[in-house]
Amino acid sequence: MPTFTMKEQDGNSCAAHCTVVAIAEITGTKSLDETFAEKTLWPAIQFQPENGDPAIALLAAAKNSDPRRIVSEAKRRWPTVNAALVCDEVQKKIAIPFVKKDYQIPMEGMFNMLTSAGVKTKLLLDEGAYYNCSFTMHDGSDPTAANYSGMHNILVTYMGGKTFYYNSNETKPAWKEVKDWKVLKNQNGGQCSYVFTGVGVVLS
Repeated sequence: MPTFTMKEQDGNSCAAHCTVVAIAEITGTKSLDETFAEKTLWPAIQFQPENGDPAIALLAAAKNSDPRRIVSEAKRRWPTVNAALVCDEVQKKIAIPFVKKDYQIPMEGMFNMLTSAGVKTKLLLDEGAYYNCSFTMHDGSDPTAANYSGMHNILVTYMGGKTFYYNSNETKPAWKEVKDWKVLKNQNGGQCSYVFTGVGVVLS
């Protein structure tokens, strides 16, 4: 079971926290911390407006993290670590209805753009790899389109026949065992829930 943790994230720096925690677990480097995640890595991996794409413009305005930039930054900063975009076409179709109706068409276009790099029918977790996954976020213990509140990254790994996840926006983030990692209900003290979008970055 993984053990490295950090303090609760600040702002929307969840993907940076997930990346740092994964790198620490893979490399054994424990010197990385919240300051590095938020001040150095997070600004480098945020979405940037691209050709007027409405979904990406929304994500850029919210300072969300771009999985393509996570891959490029991981390769640049930690060349011994393998980093790649991973996609789950089946899960993407499951997740779209959990986004607010006005966002569904642009979000599907954005997901299609990201998943075009390597579509997989169903993402299966490899032993010991770390998956920095993009989730829809919901203000409620059970996710619905009505309580969709944005995007969030959660780190997932599979070890010894068990699946664990790390949610950096908990008051005291910790690794927890889970069976259905693609739909996380009753999170953050029962106040939030999350649905995997089908898009993520694998680090190993």
